[in-house]
Amino acid sequence: MLLTLTISLLAFLVLGVPIAFALGLAGITAIVFNGSIPLVVVAQKVYASLDSFPLLAIPLFIYAGSVMNSGGITERIVDFAKSLVGHLRGGLGQVVVLTSLIFSSISGSAAAAAAAVGGMLLPAMKREGYDEPYSVVIVASSAILGPIIPPSILMVIFSSMTGESVGALFVAGIGPGLLITGVLMGMVYVLAGKMGAKQIQRASAGAVRRSFVRAVPALVMPLIIIVGILSGVFTATEAGVVAVAYGIAYGFITRQLTLKDLQRETLAAAITSSSILIILGGAALVSWLLSREGVPAEIATLVKQWVSTKEMLLFLLLIVLFVVGIFIEPIPAMIMLVPVLLPITNAYGIEPIHFAVIMTVGVLLGSLSPPVAVLVLIAAKAGNVDYSKTNKPLVPMFIALTLTHAVVTFVPVLSTGLVRLMGLG
Repeated sequence: MLLTLTISLLAFLVLGVPIAFALGLAGITAIVFNGSIPLVVVAQKVYASLDSFPLLAIPLFIYAGSVMNSGGITERIVDFAKSLVGHLRGGLGQVVVLTSLIFSSISGSAAAAAAAVGGMLLPAMKREGYDEPYSVVIVASSAILGPIIPPSILMVIFSSMTGESVGALFVAGIGPGLLITGVLMGMVYVLAGKMGAKQIQRASAGAVRRSFVRAVPALVMPLIIIVGILSGVFTATEAGVVAVAYGIAYGFITRQLTLKDLQRETLAAAITSSSILIILGGAALVSWLLSREGVPAEIATLVKQWVSTKEMLLFLLLIVLFVVGIFIEPIPAMIMLVPVLLPITNAYGIEPIHFAVIMTVGVLLGSLSPPVAVLVLIAAKAGNVDYSKTNKPLVPMFIALTLTHAVVTFVPVLSTGLVRLMGLG
């Protein structure tokens, strides 16, 4: 069955079948060829994997991000970021990174960050004479902050699979997220000459204050979400409802959001959420088949034979996540790998919260690596830039982020320190 599952999955991917359907079709093919498992199991496993109250947070956070973006929030975030860091070497490149950081605290999605920030800033960078491929790479690289900075869709999925506290997982992403932000801003500083970056005049204290006041609605929402979850006032799913209500109310109060806009964003969020949930269902089916065939136990036995220390296991994790991330999107990669790797990391004394951060950053880096590099594709499309020209500028940024991932992996206090400080784990 394992051979049939592997061959059919690879065949569907080679044929260009979307990953959402390739996973489910591969699982069904393996079951049919096995002959001993009734097909009704497919419906049971897919339904059981989606019948989860915490997973409702995913479409809600997607919807909240869409509504707030349509309501003019992104523009205010850009203005605020520009007033703070626009004068630094790298100009609009620095603005991209800081804007992505702030927008990530609203959307929780890398793809949403790449599309929203890219759509807003890439045309402006093009008008200012910035090198287009470099601009696309900065937008795509900054977009990985989406699922690292809370709220995070990937962390919600990890929580639903393992039972770990969503609040603790959200907090665990803050330290690594800020570190990655610093690295990205440093790389923009170094690459400013090749980007063709223009110097922006430093904003006055009054301009910074005014842009901050305009951006307050965007800055307040993530605070409401995090404080509400950590204080126990509401769950992550209920926080999603609050975020949606807040976004709609803000949009209508400022008259930036119309009923037609709301209808469009509702449909877009429903389509995006549906594609994610289809991936979740298919990946859950494949994960169950792997568990049924004893793959996790076999891998655990093999690892114990060859890996003697926690450091060796962490290094192996970096390699596995890099390879898997190249070929499989973050959500299905996480769903298939967590059941296999979590028992192994527990056996070697790696804390689940630290492992969640390692997994999240690792699978996201796959979204930047060829041949797929889905985040680069999204950013290139948002800026109407030729994707094939982005490989050269992507290399230094990818190397820097890979080294940063290694630091996050081997320095667990970056992930667990704030969690312990707040008494969450």
